[in-house]
Amino acid sequence: MARKWKDSRGLTLVEMLCAVAILVLLGLLINTGLQLAVHSYQDITAQEELELLAASLSNALADDLRYAKFPETGAGKSLRNYHSERYNGNQMHTVLSIGTGDENDGKDKGQLYANDYRMLPSGAYGSGGAYVIPEDGLKITYENGIFTVNLTVKQAAGELSAQAHFTVRCLNPGAKR
Repeated sequence: MARKWKDSRGLTLVEMLCAVAILVLLGLLINTGLQLAVHSYQDITAQEELELLAASLSNALADDLRYAKFPETGAGKSLRNYHSERYNGNQMHTVLSIGTGDENDGKDKGQLYANDYRMLPSGAYGSGGAYVIPEDGLKITYENGIFTVNLTVKQAAGELSAQAHFTVRCLNPGAKR
């Protein structure tokens, strides 16, 4: 009986502990790699969604400004208001604004409004308002029948952002007032 124990080959306790330690290290490396991959995927997806939001807002703005009538400018030729067939209702002027999230104005924070109408549905800004237009994220100037638009959108809680810069020729500026 003693001979069987001497002849049997197996792993010692030290060898077993070394094997377990190596497996734990491999598991940690795989876990870290997967976390980095998921984080990169989320960043890439967020950047793509920001660029899509900027393009969608650019298209909506360009469509509305192209047919704007009676544009009025303020200091530095910045656009104050204009007449829009789409967003006017009974008002004579359309004013573009970014929602503050204040309960008094009823506008969602960081979303673009023409008077009291959203230019894009709230879902375009990501679930739960993940993407916003900062307070200084929209600048529109008007000179000689051309609107120049600078637009910035960013993550509500993050560092990613996307920008759009474009010009639009006003087709029907209308009579000067």
